[in-house]
Amino acid sequence: MNNEQLLQEISDMLDKKLDEKLDEKLDKILDEKFDEKLDKKFDEKLEPIISRMDKMEDRMDKMESQMSALREGQLEIRKETREINKKVSETYQLALEAWGKSTENRLWLENGIETAQAT
Repeated sequence: MNNEQLLQEISDMLDKKLDEKLDEKLDKILDEKFDEKLDKKFDEKLEPIISRMDKMEDRMDKMESQMSALREGQLEIRKETREINKKVSETYQLALEAWGKSTENRLWLENGIETAQAT
């Protein structure tokens, strides 16, 4: 192999190596730029969705708070209803006792009047 061929071969090898390195660098730069642009586009597209999801999460938190308050209110109403039922039952029993006493008194009075008239 003569010097010219040898130089040509060395030049080809260097070109090949240089091309490989250049391609690597170029690919890396393009990938970074592409990723950067893709990330930016992705963020732009996702931003309204994330915003909506944040609003929905806030609403759900508010609803959970309201539901908890409703549960507490329900328990309080049940407690008060039991107390009212107890008082109604007591009042009904008292009314029955009073009615029974008045019936007994009426009979006693009627019998007393009849006995007094008979004498």
